[in-house]
Amino acid sequence: MKQLKHLLIYDFILLQRNKIIGISLAVTILYTGAFQGLATLGDMEKLLILVIFNDPALLGFLFVGVMVLFEKNENTLQALAVSPMEIQWYIFSKASALTLISLFCCFAMAFATKGFDFQYIHYAFASILTTYLFSFIGFMVVAGESVFNTYILKALGVILLLSTPFLGYFEVLPTVWFVLFPTQPAIDLYQISFEKNTDNEHIIYTYTLLIFWTMASYFGALKLMKKNLSI
Repeated sequence: MKQLKHLLIYDFILLQRNKIIGISLAVTILYTGAFQGLATLGDMEKLLILVIFNDPALLGFLFVGVMVLFEKNENTLQALAVSPMEIQWYIFSKASALTLISLFCCFAMAFATKGFDFQYIHYAFASILTTYLFSFIGFMVVAGESVFNTYILKALGVILLLSTPFLGYFEVLPTVWFVLFPTQPAIDLYQISFEKNTDNEHIIYTYTLLIFWTMASYFGALKLMKKNLSI
């Protein structure tokens, strides 16, 4: 835990140095202003879920890549490979730092749009687990990369693929087609957050599936990062 504490402090410094915290807050302010301006048009729930889903996706996925590539170029990862620092704390620290930022931004957008009319616990878990999920997948994608442009191309492709369950959410295609996508339970849990009554079996199923995919992506990230660092 001592390693995690030092890494978290370092990661927040790194996030601030790379303007990621400022960018996240600026984007959140723009979104909240837009939602308040559009509130008179009616129910914005579907659009809200789409936008909120993108916040953990961009924070957890793209910014993990930016941070890891920065540290590769600074030879930080090479130093990590020969240090007593455990790679799982490195992964968990970055994911946790981004999750804290994402949680603040997601709640700011929800309060701006829905006021206090939503289920905070489900919403918090949806934001936390989704950010961790995308962070770990981000580690999996960036593990073998050293060039930013190549990573961005791969990252955008993966994000587009993981966002396809929204075709079911917006009733373009049957939702059943996307049951095995790791992002489908994340979308479902956000939707549950804004519903008054939801079947308990559906809630348990959604949590179980989302936790499963988050854990699976963590072990995938851990394996690929260890392989990349040869530790």
